[in-house]
Amino acid sequence: MELVYSIDFKSFSKQTDFSCDEKICCSLSCRNIVAFSRARKADNDGDKLDICYEVCVVDLDKPWQKYEVTTYPSPVKYMRWDPAGMTLLVVNAAGRFSLWKMKSSLINSWEESGFVDMDKEEILVLAWLHNGAQTLFNPEARDLINYWEKFTRAKMTPSVTQFGKKPVDGWIAITSTGMIHVGLIPEKGSTLVTAKASLGQTNTHIIQADVAFVPDGQILIATSDGQLSSSVHCYVATVSLKNHFCSIRCSASASFFLKKHLVPDGGHEEPRLTRLSFLSRENSEVLLACWGTSQYSCVEAWHLIEQTIPLNRMFQNAAVTEFAYKTKRWIHKSSFIQPSGLTDIARPKLPISRSFNMESTNFLSYFACTYRDGTIKIVHRQSYQVIYTASMDQLINLKTLVPSDPSTLEPPDKQARLSAPHLVSVVQTNTGCGLVGLGEGRLYLFRMFNSRDGSLQMMLPFVVLMLEYTMFVGLDVWDVLLAVRQGMIEGIVERLSSNFQKQSAAFQELLQQRLLRLKMALYSCLGPGNQKAADCRAMITLHSITTVLKSCLRPKSITAQDKGLAEKLSTLCSVSVEKDLDQMTKTLDVDEFILDTFKKSAVGTTKSSETSLQALQPFIQWITDFILHLLAAVSMYPTYPAYPGSTLLKSPQVLCTLRELLIIIRVWGKLNPACLPVFMTTVSMDPLSYLFLLVTRAWVTIREGVNIETDQSFLDDCCSLPSEMLVPNYKKTYGEKMNCYLAFSQPFPINYQFGVEPDFLFSPRYSSRMFPLDLCLDADQKYDCVRQIQLGVHPREPLRECVRCHSLSLKRKPSATKSSLLRAWELRFVKACLCGGHWKLQMLPPLASSLGQK
Repeated sequence: MELVYSIDFKSFSKQTDFSCDEKICCSLSCRNIVAFSRARKADNDGDKLDICYEVCVVDLDKPWQKYEVTTYPSPVKYMRWDPAGMTLLVVNAAGRFSLWKMKSSLINSWEESGFVDMDKEEILVLAWLHNGAQTLFNPEARDLINYWEKFTRAKMTPSVTQFGKKPVDGWIAITSTGMIHVGLIPEKGSTLVTAKASLGQTNTHIIQADVAFVPDGQILIATSDGQLSSSVHCYVATVSLKNHFCSIRCSASASFFLKKHLVPDGGHEEPRLTRLSFLSRENSEVLLACWGTSQYSCVEAWHLIEQTIPLNRMFQNAAVTEFAYKTKRWIHKSSFIQPSGLTDIARPKLPISRSFNMESTNFLSYFACTYRDGTIKIVHRQSYQVIYTASMDQLINLKTLVPSDPSTLEPPDKQARLSAPHLVSVVQTNTGCGLVGLGEGRLYLFRMFNSRDGSLQMMLPFVVLMLEYTMFVGLDVWDVLLAVRQGMIEGIVERLSSNFQKQSAAFQELLQQRLLRLKMALYSCLGPGNQKAADCRAMITLHSITTVLKSCLRPKSITAQDKGLAEKLSTLCSVSVEKDLDQMTKTLDVDEFILDTFKKSAVGTTKSSETSLQALQPFIQWITDFILHLLAAVSMYPTYPAYPGSTLLKSPQVLCTLRELLIIIRVWGKLNPACLPVFMTTVSMDPLSYLFLLVTRAWVTIREGVNIETDQSFLDDCCSLPSEMLVPNYKKTYGEKMNCYLAFSQPFPINYQFGVEPDFLFSPRYSSRMFPLDLCLDADQKYDCVRQIQLGVHPREPLRECVRCHSLSLKRKPSATKSSLLRAWELRFVKACLCGGHWKLQMLPPLASSLGQK
């Protein structure tokens, strides 16, 4: 376990301004976006004591970029991300539930989609209702081949369903008066449906509570009034929705008394129950109960079992063979103590099968407990043994946390009191490879496995299995990279590719994009400007465009035994070594490769066809520019093996795909020349035929197992290519700045500051790539990575920017696109960039905004 980075998020000048103590809360989404609250001065010019409470979100990859969600006049008590990671539910001290959604899927633009006021009731626990979707992670299945056998769906029933058993989004909250509050979002754009109910027949005052979801759709609730002499009461709640009316039914369940121990002498403080926490939201059989004082704490683990009680003969029925009665019962499993008060428990989020035995496979799943003295305990999930103990003093280097601004330094007397930092709120990442904590005005990120001290290890097969799990489920891979060391990357990529090739063709087509994103993230960890990461970025775009173009090859009629047109074309290009493009098109039935809508658009029967060939011209232009980039850089590959594109030109699959696309472009170009790519040539030539010739020669050479650098005539033709045709800017193919995942190539720990980019970003950003004869001047030209069009230096439309790879795209609604084919293409990248990062609204400089107004 080691500290990866920390960042100071306090906004007060600590010597002159008033600082307040408030409950700090945080939440981590499935896409590794951290939401947290902090106190700052209000925007008005009033008294210094006039403060507000701000809700901020940051990406774990770039935590110095802070985005504000909203501000409240009262402290924020709870916040929870929805399962999709696009909606944030915030509850403040005034009892106001607010739903905040990303406006147009932009991380720095938020809008309130609904709110509910609870009349200043104190909220004890808040959770999103379960939607029934859960894929289990089974470490014992690491040797299986097929993904659908490795990762199975859990039998979970949604908490609330509507017509057709469709799950309903919503939340559940427990108040200090013993009330259940449920809010439902039945449909998009509809009003919120709320309901209240009491846990018991009468309202009782409770101090601690937690909820968990049972596989049959019920909700298990544990409550306590804080007194050790009182029992921990449990209830089972059922929520239903019918005719836009929500109803809640609640009944009592098994309860238990804590195993009380003697508190060590040294204080007159009465011990109380300070925390109730189920092991996870989906694991209702394990409950963690913590009791103690500010100087002592004891965590008890309780299991819920089903006990069989035999019945007396008087109550037995002759028609029933089993004379037994089954009831629920809590049993005590384990306890561990600490001479300090508990601050928080980080529960595991990774769903693991209940029948899985971790000790037999050496896979570690844990929960973490943090204390006021700065201690962090890592506890085994099944045996409840403390497997690792660390302190904040050991993990952080206090010298690196000293701010450079003297005005932000603490007074000397306060520095002495705060000499032992501790975490107030802590949460595990989605896979448990990282730990995010807040404390003393700082945000910390810890690496749990494969750190320098070697305390907690995760073997390579489990790392590969976890990467495959994130790819299969669709989670963000950033936190899994915390368990990857530099020397493991090549072996991981090799095993990922080998396992992926063993899947069915349909499954490979479904997950190809995610695999390329995963490889790009792994290679980016090796350092700035990695060639293989740039190649994966180019392959993401190539695969996306290839899928769109081949989807247009739909025949009028086809039987189950016949091959599709795209499959026929792939078979032809993988067998034929014909180097003449026109000869290849003569062997094909051209009419079958053209949609009827294309024909109507060509003859003019329809003025604006929904899918016209001309609308695909930017994608066709990108393909030819990509081929130019590969061929024009052939002379660089022998001297610079790590040059972008070197691995792509040596791949027979990539070259065969490019041959197929050139044939499709030639066929469509004869019908509508407006869809053809534009070339700037210095000699009279047919660019498409010449590119097809060079690609075919390279494909034949690679297929025969011969090194491409040995063909001198081919090298000469490629070297003369930039003098015959203008080679576009290489950023069009390999991305803009690609400075994502660079924190993994830096020495830990890293100290960040809000609004200040770290120094290691400037080295790859301004390093000049050795592109051959890049005749197109950059001149700060903007390029749309989604629509594949040039935007100029000062675009008139607002832009959106990827928070990770800094790619740009027009902030334009897909509904404004006339072509249904292009509309479907744009909808693929509404929520995320090609690399998987969030979009943000780019703030234009004053010059650009003034030009747009003119």
